[in-house]
Amino acid sequence: MKNPKNCCILVTQPVRVIGDSNLKNFQLELPTRIHFGTGVLESLGEETARFGSKALIVYGQGSIKRNGIYNTVMDQLSAAGIETIEHAGVKPNPVLSHAEEGVTKAVKAGVDVIVAVGGGSVIDESKAIALGCRHGEPLWDFYLRKLQVREALPLVAVQTLPATSSELNQASVLTNEDTKEKYSARSIHIAPKVSFLDPEYTKSIPLSYTAYACTDILSHMMEGYFTTTASWIPVQDGMVEGVCRAVIEAMERLMSNPKDPDARAAVMWAGALAWSGLMNAGVDGAAIPNHMLEHPVSAHFDIAHGAGLSIIIPGWLKYRKNSIAHRIIRFGRFVLGMDSELDSLPADKQADRVIEGLENWYREIGTPVSFKEAGILNPDMESMADQAGVLCRHWGITGYSKEDIIKIYKLCI
Repeated sequence: MKNPKNCCILVTQPVRVIGDSNLKNFQLELPTRIHFGTGVLESLGEETARFGSKALIVYGQGSIKRNGIYNTVMDQLSAAGIETIEHAGVKPNPVLSHAEEGVTKAVKAGVDVIVAVGGGSVIDESKAIALGCRHGEPLWDFYLRKLQVREALPLVAVQTLPATSSELNQASVLTNEDTKEKYSARSIHIAPKVSFLDPEYTKSIPLSYTAYACTDILSHMMEGYFTTTASWIPVQDGMVEGVCRAVIEAMERLMSNPKDPDARAAVMWAGALAWSGLMNAGVDGAAIPNHMLEHPVSAHFDIAHGAGLSIIIPGWLKYRKNSIAHRIIRFGRFVLGMDSELDSLPADKQADRVIEGLENWYREIGTPVSFKEAGILNPDMESMADQAGVLCRHWGITGYSKEDIIKIYKLCI
């Protein structure tokens, strides 16, 4: 791997910008130490030992044993004198019951630290286990926002499928399989203490999962970009547009060579940054309506989150087109590179063409742009809209009635 070089990043101090401008006052704290690059797992044992001598190792369906990272992790922890207990079987959409099993296992064993080895789903469930170990209340109450997270076991993350920024952020998403609800908990207490990002371990990820990951990464930046009410935010717009272009270019390179080291590195670093809080910091009006709309879809139909987003985003853009046409057109010009094509169209047709161009790109990389393309023939829009409404309240998103939400879902048919 050539770029970027191996690095270790530690940001612990809040950053605050104050002023009367388009960029709002904000506080940003990224308490996670990042080890990025080939071979960085050589520091895993040493870093983990700072938090204790007994660890719960959380992972998914077994891919980490096929790609070799499992042996590296276990050797590192053993060499550091760390006793391990395993909690395998995390689903791509992590579920409450499995997280609760992990809490029971960790408490019984008296572990000091959680080590998550996997993608965002594994890290999200590990965050749930970390908070559950330090609270006696029902775990789901933290996801229903009935309770605030007060503390958590320390978490060390080894990212293997970049997509969600869970390795750098303070959020955890779980699905309650009994109620088909997919909600999140958020607290600085559940942010990983240390995260390891080695792009070499991502080379074996199938292109289909890479496409879903890239769609998810893009969505994290597109949300604030399209919902902002600011008229001039050149720093944030420039970061979002640049990283979005990098993700798109990297995915296109991976379509030709799935093991391209620089493209894999670009996707992994973009995945960490996109939802870390940096891209939306101070962005006036930034909200996440597409995630609000998608969570009920993947909760009901257990499809990949990225696949759900590539269905929802075009429908939402069509619904919101009249009020955000200028942002859609800017995205087409500065991210999708559609300058000459848009210049040949009348102004009132340009936003439609950008949405069509985005849909075409999703199809090119193999992600669906409609419920039908995802094999969802009769979605329960009433139930999904009810759950999206709950997320509206949890996340402070305004301007969406149940009727609005159903209209958007119908645009995704």
